[in-house]
Amino acid sequence: MLTILLSRTVREIMQEALNVVVKWAVKEGLNISPHKTAIVPFTKRRNTEGLGPLTLYGKELTMLDEVKYLGVTLDSKLNWNQHLQKIINKAQPTFAVTRHICGKKWGLRPNMVHWLYTRVITPSIIHGALVWWSKVMQKTTKTQLERIQRMACQAIKGAIKSTPTAAMEIRLNLTSLDLVILAEARMALYRPHIIEQPADPKAEAGLLPIWKNVSDPTLDMRSDHTIRVYYYSKIFNVIIDWDYWGNKDSVFP
Repeated sequence: MLTILLSRTVREIMQEALNVVVKWAVKEGLNISPHKTAIVPFTKRRNTEGLGPLTLYGKELTMLDEVKYLGVTLDSKLNWNQHLQKIINKAQPTFAVTRHICGKKWGLRPNMVHWLYTRVITPSIIHGALVWWSKVMQKTTKTQLERIQRMACQAIKGAIKSTPTAAMEIRLNLTSLDLVILAEARMALYRPHIIEQPADPKAEAGLLPIWKNVSDPTLDMRSDHTIRVYYYSKIFNVIIDWDYWGNKDSVFP
């Protein structure tokens, strides 16, 4: 009973927030489509009774278990299972096709397959690493990512099935995907750190876990980053020597 009452309180707060958004949109002459708006309750509770319905412009919003935002799939429990699965489902078929269009002596050249993996597939995998980096700390995730990299290494080298993955990675100078994702998350953390936004990311609750688990002593070093400063005040005078230029009327008719 208490859970239902709390859910209703959350629903009332969310509805008030939606009403504020609607008023602002009307004031600014904007329109928000209810058909493109969904509600995702981020909770580990199975019973979400009382959280809905929520309305926008008088139309009931759909409640979903996951939503895709800026290329990252956010599920209701934030365990990143759906996001990881979509990454795997997208990367594995790509290299399965690559394996069938190239061989040891025919098809795409190895450097082209290497470029395809490092410049197209890998960036799509590590996208949004700052958000879901904790998923790669799990052993099952590391195993799944290793399969993708192994397929890429075999496609590039044309190696036999028994070739160790580590040996191919060393030969191709490729870092394990889980380490690449952690490094990308670390660099994403370092960027706001050097520009002091926030002033101390270690003190921010959302960034504290990544700082503890992915941090490195080099992140405490000073950076050569320079903040751009604009000076709009006029600090100079323009003096024209009319005696040198002659009659100003002839120069500027």
